[in-house]
Amino acid sequence: MDGALDKRLNELALRAQHTGKVCATRFLEPSTLAAVNAAACRAGVKVALWGGYEGAERCVAAFYTEDPPEAGDWPMAALRLQWNGKFANPGHRDLLGAVMGLGIEREMTGDITMGTYRDAPCAYLFALEEVADYIVANLDSAGRASLKVSVATEAPQLSPPEGESLRLTVQQQRLDAVLAAACRLSRSEAQRLIAAGLVKLNHVPQMRPDARLSEGDLISARGYGRVKVTAFQGESRRGRQVVQVFCYGGK
Repeated sequence: MDGALDKRLNELALRAQHTGKVCATRFLEPSTLAAVNAAACRAGVKVALWGGYEGAERCVAAFYTEDPPEAGDWPMAALRLQWNGKFANPGHRDLLGAVMGLGIEREMTGDITMGTYRDAPCAYLFALEEVADYIVANLDSAGRASLKVSVATEAPQLSPPEGESLRLTVQQQRLDAVLAAACRLSRSEAQRLIAAGLVKLNHVPQMRPDARLSEGDLISARGYGRVKVTAFQGESRRGRQVVQVFCYGGK
């Protein structure tokens, strides 16, 4: 955990406790959730998270004492990024690179998600209000695509994530077993990835192959993508654990 960020979280939580006002962070990495909750607990305040849509990975944390921020009170805007699909089709990496090329700190922006607008493909970028106008005025291209950027005044029409839902059977509800089955690896190969520090569980490096998994856990393995545990469904006839997973990007 970054010491400066830890200090900042404590300051905001204490300010919310002393003033009774909502005090919000900038966009945070998912791995900071434990530190956010710890800061709220130390200060005796509550905390809410929002990234612009349900299921967002990068979120703003708001510390408060009584009522959480309402939908329109979060200090962020949804920016719509449009292009002409006849000439180019920028991907997430192209769009993120273009935004970072503006010289904006990563903590000023949240997720970039694909979506549609008037039946045409587009992307939505969630950004703090203080940089939204700057992005609209200066972001004009990504890769080979020319962009039109505007503030979305209606709810973003987000596309469902690309990927594949799989029903697997594993010996135990542990990290190495699910990783091996989902990524079509041997158990020993999965264990080597974990031992090499190439696997994260809920965005935090996990070195224990026997880490027990729960529904909602997100596994990421370098070179193999991301897998979300969506449900454990009891035992099969042969006594193995049945698990439903979603593999982002497909197989």
